[in-house]
Amino acid sequence: MIGKNKAQFDVFDNIIFDKLIPKNHLLVEIDEVVDFSFVYEKLKDNYSTIGRESKDPVMMFKILILEYLYCLSDVKVVERTKTDVVFRWFLGLKLDDSVPDDTTISYFRINHVGEEKFEEFFNEVVKQCIGKGLVKSRRYIIDSTDVAANVNYPSEKKLARKSFERVIKELEKINFEIAKGQLEKYENDIQKEYDKNEHVKSKKYFEITKEHLGYLYIKTYDLLQENNNESNKYQEAFDICYTLVNQYLNNEKDKIVSIVDPEARVAHKSPGNIKRGYKDHIMVDEDSEIILSSVQTPFNVGDEKKLKELVEKIENNFEIKPKEITADKVYGTTDNRAYLKDNEITANIAFYKESNKEIKYFGLKDFEISNDVNSVKCPNGIISTSFKVVSQKDKEFRVFKFDRKDCDSCKLRDKCLMKNKNGKFIRKSRCLEVPLRYDAVLNDLQRVTTMEFETVYNKRYKIERRFATMARNHGLRRCRYLKLKGAKIHITMANLVCNIVRMINLLLHQPDIVVP
Repeated sequence: MIGKNKAQFDVFDNIIFDKLIPKNHLLVEIDEVVDFSFVYEKLKDNYSTIGRESKDPVMMFKILILEYLYCLSDVKVVERTKTDVVFRWFLGLKLDDSVPDDTTISYFRINHVGEEKFEEFFNEVVKQCIGKGLVKSRRYIIDSTDVAANVNYPSEKKLARKSFERVIKELEKINFEIAKGQLEKYENDIQKEYDKNEHVKSKKYFEITKEHLGYLYIKTYDLLQENNNESNKYQEAFDICYTLVNQYLNNEKDKIVSIVDPEARVAHKSPGNIKRGYKDHIMVDEDSEIILSSVQTPFNVGDEKKLKELVEKIENNFEIKPKEITADKVYGTTDNRAYLKDNEITANIAFYKESNKEIKYFGLKDFEISNDVNSVKCPNGIISTSFKVVSQKDKEFRVFKFDRKDCDSCKLRDKCLMKNKNGKFIRKSRCLEVPLRYDAVLNDLQRVTTMEFETVYNKRYKIERRFATMARNHGLRRCRYLKLKGAKIHITMANLVCNIVRMINLLLHQPDIVVP
């Protein structure tokens, strides 16, 4: 049954609170501006209607807010609440009230709230920002930042060894007889390879691991089919180890890098700059810098793949549609530009600069493409309207073909038609692949030449400022919890708290903001 803290403090508590808590304290301002009553409505179905009263869910959610406001763990927030008067006042606790322990906080976060409800809480705070007139513009900025997983990353050899050790550890709990001696045999096989050659490659580790997993699969087949709490952990460890081995032996790009957090991923943010963990993709209002939508993914998911989802989240949750989107060059795929054009959203997305490397043959940029992508003109002025639509790797192109007679007599054919190593032309006439939605690219090429684009594009620093604030003040840089589900909770809370603080600053510390 949902419990609620009493609204009234006694006389003694009020005297203490009034004397010790300044009126301009951040928590006092949050209590004045933000309405947390939505928590009761969102969580009412997660509590029984009978039985003893629970801890007040608004109080519990406020404890989570305190954790991200002051970068405190579950244990630390409990310790501080016991002695910090303003924490008690903010949570609605009297001076002699007991404080929920860290296990209660963890249980509330996982079992009463969960991943989806945190997203709903975030949306409720955004709705209050909109309702108070803070989100005025329809020009939004999109970007992402890395969030490190809360694990260490072993070498490939250690990863193979640790994953198999975990399999044996879980097997010992349910069938010690089968597990007995398996780890020793595994280590002996690895040692035999070192006896042959002091430099053993990681591939050999994974091959040995796969061989021993095959033996265990036969011996423990029935255990792997069972569905109970005892065998589930063994099945999970076995699946992770088996998946990991196949990924590394097949040299797959999407690979497990930690058995502690098997959903974290690694990618190169820039040459030599390797990042491991997750990403926080956000879209902010350019004027207020309020975060309007957020998506969390493993780090190896490309930024450009989340533009559409972020835009649609804003439309679905708040019934508002952007008029302009500002984003870095990486978001400037043909598909993204076409999506924005079709939805009448202006794309403030720059193009990559042309390479200084000498190009031997004419490319797409050397041809003149019509606005409707129905014709192309080559550098020699010949127009082709003959094309066919082809698909390559889930992308569609119009392949224009020029007449062979025109190409035979063209004075630029050496720069247009590719040759093999013997100096012979590979094709007798030129074919040009043009993305099916190149009309959106042409539209944006005109946009980037305007002064308005230059002004708007230079405001991307505002979203970087949000990321810096969350990393510095709200613990965004490193995940508190494991796996993608835990990362989503951590990142959503950092985004939510950042919005709350931003709301307070705009409403109470900028006199030009008028609350309707």
